[in-house]
Amino acid sequence: MPATYLIDVERKLVISRAWGVVTDDDVLEHNRMLRADPLFDPAYRQLVDMSGITEDLVDIKTKRDVSQNQFFEPGARRAWVSSDDFSFGMARMYAVAAESQGQTIGVFRQRSEAEEWLGL
Repeated sequence: MPATYLIDVERKLVISRAWGVVTDDDVLEHNRMLRADPLFDPAYRQLVDMSGITEDLVDIKTKRDVSQNQFFEPGARRAWVSSDDFSFGMARMYAVAAESQGQTIGVFRQRSEAEEWLGL
């Protein structure tokens, strides 16, 4: 699966990373595994690194459904990093849709900017 995560309990941070060709199943499996992880705390911040994605095959319906089915607490800061225009645009659309669920998501082109915004 070209998606993984690491939960840093000390920093209260989830670091998610996706690379290669990403599909609906990859996104849904990542979210399922994260939700079920006993170390996961919905109040943690999240850094999502999408800079390694070479092709996004995630259906727009899946993106919309996932943006409306949030499992991080409202107000928990989440930063998404994408260097290419397509993924950056998709991340912005996701962030706008998720804001209606009380989510706080920043979208950045550079990981250093995302880490600064998260207070790391």
